Amino acid sequence: MKHDFSKIHIISVTMQGFKRFKEPYEVNLGKLTIVAGGNGQGKTTIADAIAYAFCGTPFWGEKSCDRLQNPDCKEMKVEVKLADADGVLHTLSRRKSGGSTTITLDTLQVRQTDISGMFAERDIFLSLLNPLYFIEKIAADGREFLQRLLPPVKQAEILQRLSESTRALLEHESLLDPDYYMKHKREEIKRLEEETVYLEGQTDLLKKQSAELEGKLDAVLEKGEALTKRKDELEQKQFYNIDVEALKRRQMELVQSNSDDTRKNLLAKQAEIRQRQYVSKFTQEAAKLKAQYEALGKQYQALAAKIKEIKVGDVCPVCRTEVTDSNYPDMLAALKKDLAAIAQQGKGTADALKELLELDKKSRAKFAEFKADDLKKAEAELQGLDGGDLSEIAMLEDQIKLGNLTHAEFDELTELQRQADAYAKEVEMLCETEQNAEKIAELEQRIAEHQTCKTEQQNLIHAAGEFAAARAEITLSKLKMDHAAIKLFDVVKTTGEVKNVFQFTYDGKDYRWLSNSEKMKAGLEVSALLQRLTGLVYPAYIDNAESITTKLAPLDGQVILAYAKNCPLSVQTSMTGQERSEEAA
Repeated sequence: MKHDFSKIHIISVTMQGFKRFKEPYEVNLGKLTIVAGGNGQGKTTIADAIAYAFCGTPFWGEKSCDRLQNPDCKEMKVEVKLADADGVLHTLSRRKSGGSTTITLDTLQVRQTDISGMFAERDIFLSLLNPLYFIEKIAADGREFLQRLLPPVKQAEILQRLSESTRALLEHESLLDPDYYMKHKREEIKRLEEETVYLEGQTDLLKKQSAELEGKLDAVLEKGEALTKRKDELEQKQFYNIDVEALKRRQMELVQSNSDDTRKNLLAKQAEIRQRQYVSKFTQEAAKLKAQYEALGKQYQALAAKIKEIKVGDVCPVCRTEVTDSNYPDMLAALKKDLAAIAQQGKGTADALKELLELDKKSRAKFAEFKADDLKKAEAELQGLDGGDLSEIAMLEDQIKLGNLTHAEFDELTELQRQADAYAKEVEMLCETEQNAEKIAELEQRIAEHQTCKTEQQNLIHAAGEFAAARAEITLSKLKMDHAAIKLFDVVKTTGEVKNVFQFTYDGKDYRWLSNSEKMKAGLEVSALLQRLTGLVYPAYIDNAESITTKLAPLDGQVILAYAKNCPLSVQTSMTGQERSEEAA
């Protein structure tokens, strides 16, 4: 059969081997009991005995119970007779002998966990029994202790107290822990701000690059226009009024008319020599060095601009660290060192490119020299053969190749065509800067999206602060007392954040500055609050009751008042024995 121990009435307490009581000593208790006696007569012993029977600890909850046992006794025992909420009588006893403790309830041996499950856990029981226990002993953990007793506040109930706009913001948000929620949102804002700084840096860099390349493109186009004009002039002159195809047909007829293999081979050799073009083995390496040099130049200009503009409060373009008064000199020195390193690397690259171009120039001259020698030898060999067509074939070969141009003009045209190809590629690369506008637009769009998201997060933080404040208001309403007050939350004015605190006051005064009478009355209000929160009605033992100078507010359940008087221990109840039995029944 399950018993209802939500309300108990202690009928009697019997002690043996307990503190000053070697032999069995019984104390009868009523709804109101007056305990009086001098120091050491046993007033507090009764309170210790009740606490020991139910919790296995003294009245103030110390871990050690050694001081409770009479030094002249081998064992100590406390037996409590009580009535439960239905008036059913029970006997609870706790016996300690040597190192072992035995607990029995109605002749059945039980464990402390069983007692805590049937009655109440230690801190709750002692807070109800000892009105000062909550404030004096567990105030440091009072917030957590009370929150375990408070019924949970539903999110819908809290939202109902907020404005319509705030409810709309938080309707789909999880706010089991508003503090953690706001902390997470602040971390998200910090991430957005850091990304925005990076995106703004990228945008500024692209804008500067675009401005620099735009000016360079104009110069390249202007130079390319002059080059193209001269190239077009030579190309128009080269074959003006010349039927190249007719010349090729005539040359083919002459070649075919000379059936001699030697002649044909010499003509082919001469034609092959004339067609030889210089192919530089340095082109690829030179292009690579040129690209490296130009890239270093851009890097140098960008970093130099950053060094010129950087100030306290900016973000370092290299390490992304915020510039402060303390790190500005070191950071500036490091940037200048990086700039010098880029300049040194650029000089090395320029020197290597210059050396490579010199080698290419010498190689080109040597090629022209070898080609002229080979052509001279081939012409000499042809002149040694019979047949007058050979000179005409050579003349036709020159006309087909040179047209109306001189050899110098032909070489100029060949070089201009090469330069035209190079400039075309350079213009194509520079025209890619037009894509920078699209990239800048994309970055600016992302920056705007980050700002919008940041605003949304800030609005959610503000709404969550209102939510936490409303939850605190609802929670505190459940802790309302007449004179005593417990504060579990405090609102930070600068951020609206609700901060966890624990403050206990009585009539507005901090607990530490209360008189003994005020402390006791405050403790009794807390006992009444705990009765309301737990639904438990247990005896309250008020020690040093003589310090109370005004009338006490009534408490449900038993009240035991202990007065310090210069007399032997005296226990008086407000009922006769018959009335006690009727009350127990």
